[in-house]
Amino acid sequence: MTGRAPGGPIDLCFVNPFGYGLFDHEAHTQKVFGGAEVQLYYLATALAKDPSFSVSMIVEGPEGGVAPEVAGVRMIGVKPIGAGFARLRDRLPMPSPAYLAAMRRADAEIYLQRGGAVLTGDVAAYCRLRRQKFAFMAAHDWDCDRSHQRGKQFLAGSYYLAALRSANLVFAQSAAQRDALRAHHGIASLLQPTVYPPDSDVEVKREHVLWIGRCLEWKRPHAFLDLATRLPGVPFLMACPRYDGAHALYAQVAQRAAQLPNVEFIEFIPFHQTHDLFRRAIALINTSTAEGFPNTFVQAARTATPVCSLDVNPDKVIETADMGYCANGSISLLAQHLGNLVNDAERWQECSRNATAYFRAAHDLGRLLPPFAEALRSLRSTPDRARRRADPRRRRPRRA
Repeated sequence: MTGRAPGGPIDLCFVNPFGYGLFDHEAHTQKVFGGAEVQLYYLATALAKDPSFSVSMIVEGPEGGVAPEVAGVRMIGVKPIGAGFARLRDRLPMPSPAYLAAMRRADAEIYLQRGGAVLTGDVAAYCRLRRQKFAFMAAHDWDCDRSHQRGKQFLAGSYYLAALRSANLVFAQSAAQRDALRAHHGIASLLQPTVYPPDSDVEVKREHVLWIGRCLEWKRPHAFLDLATRLPGVPFLMACPRYDGAHALYAQVAQRAAQLPNVEFIEFIPFHQTHDLFRRAIALINTSTAEGFPNTFVQAARTATPVCSLDVNPDKVIETADMGYCANGSISLLAQHLGNLVNDAERWQECSRNATAYFRAAHDLGRLLPPFAEALRSLRSTPDRARRRADPRRRRPRRA
């Protein structure tokens, strides 16, 4: 590691494989990003403006490579992991030489990675070897229990969980995640809500009921189409990019959507264009079986758009903020709730106003960035390989 002046900027590296397309809108990246990548984009670009940080990011670049620096963030390109090696790592975890080399090039004091994966184990292993600090951010509820150890991915999940427990700093998205980390792993985490910059107050015409997300089984895209068949007079818009390993599901969903006259289907839309979809939405629909804290909930609240969810309702935020409805797993009730919003202008306005108030209080980037930055700064004075434990006497977290 190169010498650093005491008290100088903190060298912080975000490990964000699929995030480069958010920085370079012209780049044709191979992988579809999700909410985790979006959050790292906003946090990295915001911290890059803080003179107390020097920010870099490890990304898988397009064929033409990555720019040396974008928005104040130094880019470190890494060759994408081959499909065969990726499948092998899912069963038998082994470090990726490419990512270890990229972390060496980054030469950072703190490495931050988001979302439970085999890559989490790589980052943690590198930090232990080089005696650097490792910060982890949960991106899904499954990152906080033992879901990653189930089935054929037991070894990969164990590799991830060992990394989680070695982290110097862990961030949870919600109180439920924070409680799960404590209950399953004895880890005390800091609450870091999903963040976005505020929206403008320009009014637009509301035109469609929106579903947006990767085409994955657990996001239940067919449930959205079931909803559309129940409300044939309501216009629906589905932005549903295909995802590696789920091509058959994508073909089924695209074919079914094409047969519904009230459904507009979009295969892919760049992230910087999704904002307009939310601003023109009558309501956002979520049909997932489980999530972390959905970025789409915050995007909806940011644009004064009510939320209707089939199941997902972290910390019961939909009721407490009164910005829509949760159907508790009932597609019939979801259709009823959506019908109420579509047909009752006064109730829609109430949910819309509440969504805006909730965003300003709970997810505004400008308000939430300072405590996040301070938590990272505190790592500079934390002893190497320090652990954040809810109870240091607890040696064996209970099994799920």
